[in-house]
Amino acid sequence: MVKSGELSSRLMRFGAATGSPPVWPPLGKIWAKVIDPKAAGREAQASIYATGSTMITVRNRHDLLPGQLLKGRACWYLIEDIACEPGALQISARKLSGEPATYTPKHGVAYPVTVFMAAENLMVGARSEPRRQIDLILPELVWPFARQGDQITLRGRSYRIDGVVDGSDNGTTLRVMVV
Repeated sequence: MVKSGELSSRLMRFGAATGSPPVWPPLGKIWAKVIDPKAAGREAQASIYATGSTMITVRNRHDLLPGQLLKGRACWYLIEDIACEPGALQISARKLSGEPATYTPKHGVAYPVTVFMAAENLMVGARSEPRRQIDLILPELVWPFARQGDQITLRGRSYRIDGVVDGSDNGTTLRVMVV
């Protein structure tokens, strides 16, 4: 049973992507209690998906489904599994976290995004130039996105998008190759 005042986080709920260009329909806000895994701060993050599952408790609802997204103040959560308990739902979710950055379309206005760039993702291009891979959270992007020439500014440095990594678009995140 959920006690009064126990649900202290306000999360925005989004449905699965639909249409072309993709749109994640907002489904309203919910009150929740978010518990990050204890190992989250001790293990090195290898991708935009945080290590371990986050436990989220909400009041009983019949419209929450795996695959939906929840957005908190500084991060996103992808619902993986839901267990029903008396008076509450226990949600197992994967936290999407990274660093604040700025996405600048080749023709358009810059806007804030959350990105993740792993140190070990450094590669060498055809002209011996260093290339990196950057993970982006799709619902934060404004269509059209991930085009050659678009730029991502992270930690004061600009990276030019050279292309999308094949097979990286999973409906929630996208990986781009940058120079």
